[in-house]
Amino acid sequence: MVADACHAFLLCRKRFPAFHYFLIYCHLQLLLPTAAFLFSELARCSCNTPPVSSPSSRGICWSVDSVKYDSSNGGECLKNIGSVGGALSSEDVFKILDADFFTTDKMTEIVKDGGLTHPSVLVFHPQLDPERVESAEKSFTYPSISIQRPENEEDLAFMNVLELGQLIKAKKISSVELTGVFLRRLKRYNHVLQAVVTVTEELAYQQAKEADKLLSQGVYLGPLHGIPYGLKDIISVPHYPTTWGSRSFKDQVVGVEAWVYKRLKSAGGVLVGKLVTGSLAYDDIWFGGRTRNPWNIEEYSTGSSAGPAACTSAGMVPFAIGSETAGSITYPAARCGVTALRPTFGTVGRTGVMSISESLEGNEIQNATALQDKLGPFCRSAADCAVILDVIRGKDPDDLSSRDMPFDDPFSVDLTKINVGYLDDAEMEVSAIVLL
Repeated sequence: MVADACHAFLLCRKRFPAFHYFLIYCHLQLLLPTAAFLFSELARCSCNTPPVSSPSSRGICWSVDSVKYDSSNGGECLKNIGSVGGALSSEDVFKILDADFFTTDKMTEIVKDGGLTHPSVLVFHPQLDPERVESAEKSFTYPSISIQRPENEEDLAFMNVLELGQLIKAKKISSVELTGVFLRRLKRYNHVLQAVVTVTEELAYQQAKEADKLLSQGVYLGPLHGIPYGLKDIISVPHYPTTWGSRSFKDQVVGVEAWVYKRLKSAGGVLVGKLVTGSLAYDDIWFGGRTRNPWNIEEYSTGSSAGPAACTSAGMVPFAIGSETAGSITYPAARCGVTALRPTFGTVGRTGVMSISESLEGNEIQNATALQDKLGPFCRSAADCAVILDVIRGKDPDDLSSRDMPFDDPFSVDLTKINVGYLDDAEMEVSAIVLL
């Protein structure tokens, strides 16, 4: 089989000259190991006339610079083709690809980055200009908030993250008490909205008690300390189902802590529920029904991040994490009337998250926009989105596409010096709200 593959390879190279130029300009870091194996196998094959198949041995042979390689003398073959043990150098591969006209420096450049001014398109790199990357370790200056605890749970449930965080920090409410409020709301409204897959009650109270304990010891982890939240059910959490919204996987338990879950847990967040994703992260239909819009339950939430959008909108969680490949954050956020943020690809690590598109560029339906998996927050305000993104962003060691993206402190921006533009045909009510 190897001989047949090698034969086909050489025939393509011989009959279609553009074929080997394609190989040359591809990222040779990917090709060298495969090429080394193939050509080492070629060195061990035997025949008399290059390049033909031998009915008896299924072997082939070939020549470079009129030197015939034949496995009848394997040691000499390997000596001719490369170094000791048959390992090919980059120069050997260039010679076999009829590309030894390149200088040594040019060969080194091609092996390193494809020989192009910019890195090869075969290797996706979300960092557009590595030389201009700023420090990603800037801390935010959070606004000072003086707030009183509301008298009823309804008002409490619709406070934003910064407000709830201040209540916990000032010990005007405990994390356990706040967690109980949202657990009750998840159970109370889910039968109408069909937005929750699993209520993680035991885990939630465990994490809330730990948050209260740390605070009593004088340890404050930041604005998410003791704050309940939900995760889209494509994000894995050990000991709980990660259903992907599909009947086929409704009992699936993934024993991996997703990177985004780790980040939130280390910031003191309290997971209260796994929220609906459309089946296999497509639209708002899942094995338990179809998620509805809290503002109009005759409508559906649209988009696969249906649960995070609906639950945040209905005050069932203060914030939630969803995902998007092609509109699954923006569409349900718009339909359910919440603020959401779809980060740049690579900003948030995706380990432990169901993959749809690792890196897919261009689509006729999307007008050639980039279609890639991205994780982002659903909140009640842009300020909350900034807080959440600051916690979950960063380099995920198990996600090669993730990066330490810089994120300037949005709370240091003078809003009076910012111009806001809108289209003439925009909805004027929305425009007025934006301009305010």
